[in-house]
Amino acid sequence: MKRATAFDDRQTVIPIDLPPGPKLASDEKARAELLEMVGTLASAKSHPWSARLLGWQKRRFAALAQMLTPIDGAAITAQFEAELERLGPVED
Repeated sequence: MKRATAFDDRQTVIPIDLPPGPKLASDEKARAELLEMVGTLASAKSHPWSARLLGWQKRRFAALAQMLTPIDGAAITAQFEAELERLGPVED
């Protein structure tokens, strides 16, 4: 029985420079927190947060939205922005 002694160098390197694959599922905890934030805004008649806290909530929202699939993230972000627009500018 002959064994193949030829070395195929095309398959010796694992490509680690490839971009990450698409997310197949959203992070459920992050999604729940985002929906809670949207729900808080939806049920409010005026801004529930001060200007400073709203800035922090926006940064937190953006960080959590990255844990979702692109479609989920875009949909929830659109809801969040629509609620902020409905409430108008923050008054301190």
